[in-house]
Amino acid sequence: MVRAFEPTIGMWWVAGTPEQRIPGYLDVQTSPDVSPWRLTLYGELEGPPSAPGLVQYVALHGETPAGLFTLMRASLRGGPSGMLDASVKETVWEGWQLVHGGHVVSQEGYRSATFQLPGLWHWLGPTRLNSNMTSELHAGAADWTRPQPGELGTQLTADIGSGMKLVLGPTYTQRSGREQKSLKYYAQYSLTAPAGVHVEVIERVTLALTNLHAIVTGTPMDHFDMDLVTMTGSMVHVMDARRPIGRRWNSGLADPFFDTADIDFSAFIPRWLALCELVPVAIGAAAPRDDRQFLQSKLIDACNGLEALASHMWADAAPSTKDTELLEQLKEFGLNRDFRDSVKLTLQMRRFPLNKKLEQLAETIGADSATWLLGDVPVWADLTAGLRNSLAHGFAMDGRLGDDTKFVLLAEESATAVLRLALLREAGYDNRRSSKPGELLRSDGRSVAGHRNSQLFDALEVVAHHSDHWQHWKATRESARDARVADSTTSAPPLDGSLE
Repeated sequence: MVRAFEPTIGMWWVAGTPEQRIPGYLDVQTSPDVSPWRLTLYGELEGPPSAPGLVQYVALHGETPAGLFTLMRASLRGGPSGMLDASVKETVWEGWQLVHGGHVVSQEGYRSATFQLPGLWHWLGPTRLNSNMTSELHAGAADWTRPQPGELGTQLTADIGSGMKLVLGPTYTQRSGREQKSLKYYAQYSLTAPAGVHVEVIERVTLALTNLHAIVTGTPMDHFDMDLVTMTGSMVHVMDARRPIGRRWNSGLADPFFDTADIDFSAFIPRWLALCELVPVAIGAAAPRDDRQFLQSKLIDACNGLEALASHMWADAAPSTKDTELLEQLKEFGLNRDFRDSVKLTLQMRRFPLNKKLEQLAETIGADSATWLLGDVPVWADLTAGLRNSLAHGFAMDGRLGDDTKFVLLAEESATAVLRLALLREAGYDNRRSSKPGELLRSDGRSVAGHRNSQLFDALEVVAHHSDHWQHWKATRESARDARVADSTTSAPPLDGSLE
């Protein structure tokens, strides 16, 4: 449940300079378009820049009647402004994270960090919604997700490097009344390290997991209810100013696309974290966001993510003999290095163009699955790449397909769908419980997805329902091309240069 925050007054200073304290008032900003925390200071802090708009994040420490606070990633929003007394100036700071119970230092390590995500209980599988469950689990004979009072419950562990472990497990809260006791079950992540985990590492891991859960649920996400345990054993709490992005806390999500029963958790999580470090462009484009981005720019972002993932997975084709000879001739002719590098880059793009990358990435979800989702995969890849190139470089597609809203919408949805599935496949999800491992969606004419009631699968079904449209759009483009070629031929002057 939400831990309510009461606005409070106290003394504040820049971390590391406790001798420079000034009074301030901390409160919550309710608008989702700004940072959640606002600190109004009655004076100016020395050290960080005082010019509004110059973003340089710092940590601010506070001491109030409600306890110690740390305002993380704080930046100056406005000020100084005159008040009743001209000698007193007011400055306003915004912060993205508030820690209660101690003063956080960026170099400090924490013994552990525990946190939750919306719908995490459904991820700690196998849930009753998973059609890949065994008959015993369906019957409730082995509902291992609910520990008894005093028990730890089944824990999933992944080693993520540098001695750090990520643990996912069930837990509960117990309430006692006069006549009965009640248990409320939920799941949480725990990040631990004997030598301590720094704040920057905690933020990277939580962001990676937030993006993972956003993808498998098809819903924008944010983590919440984080507790940090210091190396001395004391605990600080990260305050939640708002409900997390995602579904309502109590209702949860319908079902993720798959759960931990469908993967090797110890292998999948490290690979996912590595992908988040190596191809952040792909992760950022794949994760659902609660924004108002234009449809065309969403398509460009999705295709950029697909290109980044393809470049990570496969090396570019080696230059052909003709390409090598051409570059040597340009050098002999005395053309400068910048021009030759530009030509070299163009030749590289021609060897492994976007449409071929899209084809190969679609193949990673399985041949039957790709055909069900996209129809004729090469046709889909060619049209989607053509649209991305026309939008990115400012030329019109034949047949005015760029003005066809349905075409643009389906191209964006299908490209995003392939990106999400290819990322999950690269991290280790292969639907090993299906009749043909490697087929993520469909095999032998029937569905093999274990969670067909998930939001992500619903979106995939919408794309698959329109898979036959790609042939129609191909015909439209080819007809327009033929007409354009015929028109240019009939309007061209005679070869002898005479006038008719």
